[in-house]
Amino acid sequence: MKISHWALWLGLAVASAIGLAPAAAETFTDDAGRKVELELPIKRAVIFNRYAVEFARAIGAIDKVVGVDASTMRDPAYWPQFKETDIVGQGQTQPNYEAIVALKPDVVIIPRNGVYEEAARQLEAFGIPVLVVTAWDTLQHVENVTLFGKLFGQKAKADALNAYYTSYMDLLAERLKGVERRRVYLEEVRDLVTVTPGSGWHDMIEAGGGINVFGDIDVKKEPSSRGNENSFTVDPEEIIARKPDLVIKLQPGSYKTIPQAKFVESWKAIVAREEISGTPAGQAGNVRLINYYLAGGSSKVTGALQVAKWLYPEKFADVDPEAAMKEWIEIYQGLPFQGGMTYQGTASN
Repeated sequence: MKISHWALWLGLAVASAIGLAPAAAETFTDDAGRKVELELPIKRAVIFNRYAVEFARAIGAIDKVVGVDASTMRDPAYWPQFKETDIVGQGQTQPNYEAIVALKPDVVIIPRNGVYEEAARQLEAFGIPVLVVTAWDTLQHVENVTLFGKLFGQKAKADALNAYYTSYMDLLAERLKGVERRRVYLEEVRDLVTVTPGSGWHDMIEAGGGINVFGDIDVKKEPSSRGNENSFTVDPEEIIARKPDLVIKLQPGSYKTIPQAKFVESWKAIVAREEISGTPAGQAGNVRLINYYLAGGSSKVTGALQVAKWLYPEKFADVDPEAAMKEWIEIYQGLPFQGGMTYQGTASN
């Protein structure tokens, strides 16, 4: 028996009115090249990795996030929406599948450096799809945010976030045209640990007009003991040999302002190291500390602005990276900005 278009429309209208409208199924190709079918809009999501959870909050979908990892929650002041019972694993490499299943999510979102293949196998029997989205990837911001807007039915807010990001990336590209790029050594919180191509931090340096002094490293050709793209161990002699013009040291991620005394202590420690003092950056006093939160704000665009301002102060005299970060925190994360996210010591310190 055929159903008329009128009857079909009436049935859908009634179903919608009583909350039974069927979700729309759509197939996505994720960041790992996998085909994943999801029913939209997503109403319950488990998300691994802070950067992806920030995207959800930035587009007004944080109420749809029912589970996060402990790594995200290590700064609870930044996440008043969550409590300990919302934690579903230590991090993107250590999911708690029992906790995930108990939450009955529509999707689990995990970055490409997480255990997404294992997660997909473990959750398949429960009908929980796994989608790979790498929100820490500096160069995939627009693609990732657009995807989040579609997943959660928040296109307008996703478009606004993309406009914020692209305005600063366009500013960087315009002002850095033709500059003689300067060399940067970026060090992780741990000493002698840096980043290489394939890391969002590497792309942040380049977006800010710098040359990563370890940008020629292909980690696939290096011993696995040296680490990965985001965490690559180097020898002190290598730092000196690569002659950075600027040294940037990441400070432990903290939404709240890092105490000045802590900045001073960290700065004294790094400038006292021979492999730092023996570089052009060390000799010229171009050693800077940066809070993880400023470095990583909105796909690291705020970090790229800070790199550019340190490298080319004459070209970015009117640009305040902390003002851009304030916008990210207050408008897109809905929290008061704490400030004081960088430190530049002097000989008198």
